[in-house]
Amino acid sequence: MDSIASLGRSMIKMGTSVTRRFHFDSSALSALKSKVDMGTGIRSPSRVEAVTAFIWKCAMSVSKAKSGIRKPSVLSHAVDLRRRMVPPMEEYSMGNLLWIPSSHCGSEDEIELNSLVGKLRETITEIDADFVRKLQTDDGLSIISKNVEEMAELCSKGPVDYYGFTSWSRFGIYETDFGWGKPIWVSSHKITGSMFMNLVHMLETREGDGMEAWITLDEPEMAMLLDHQEFLEFASVDPSPF
Repeated sequence: MDSIASLGRSMIKMGTSVTRRFHFDSSALSALKSKVDMGTGIRSPSRVEAVTAFIWKCAMSVSKAKSGIRKPSVLSHAVDLRRRMVPPMEEYSMGNLLWIPSSHCGSEDEIELNSLVGKLRETITEIDADFVRKLQTDDGLSIISKNVEEMAELCSKGPVDYYGFTSWSRFGIYETDFGWGKPIWVSSHKITGSMFMNLVHMLETREGDGMEAWITLDEPEMAMLLDHQEFLEFASVDPSPF
């Protein structure tokens, strides 16, 4: 129970939260992908992998600048299980079916983009058809419990930064039509209140060649991110979506 309580303390923050929208255009995405040198024989990163690792890297840099120390960091990324089932579920079936695996970066670990992409990919590639089959057996509950306990254990060893990511890439959100036409802009929402989490919500642009990232951090860290030179080399701050 102590480790579960530590997980809650790491995930939930108190203070003033700020949510800002950032845009990565096609040239920025290409540059980020080329910046990640995964080595011979390993496929290049996806846009989601590259942007996730880049934001994680910059967020850790901002956290260190704020606190004066480099804390361990835990990243979770929601994974759609529908596409990983065999056979896959019907395209228009209702309800949420996802898994939230986590990656860990220790205070002494390398934080170059290729290293972070490697950590992220290693975590997500474990969520395959065989994993989904195991979830559907009598062992499913114990697998879920183990996942929570492992994340809680990571957060029980002192101060840890937690970042929760989710992506709506390739969800076809701009094809949605409720009878009055397709949307010209789909957005996330701002998180307000004194209790919040570090969250990143990624969406494709309408044209499909860029990505938006809606990032929620505490006020001091967001101010530092808005002044982070490397981050601003690739991300534009709240440009017009039209």
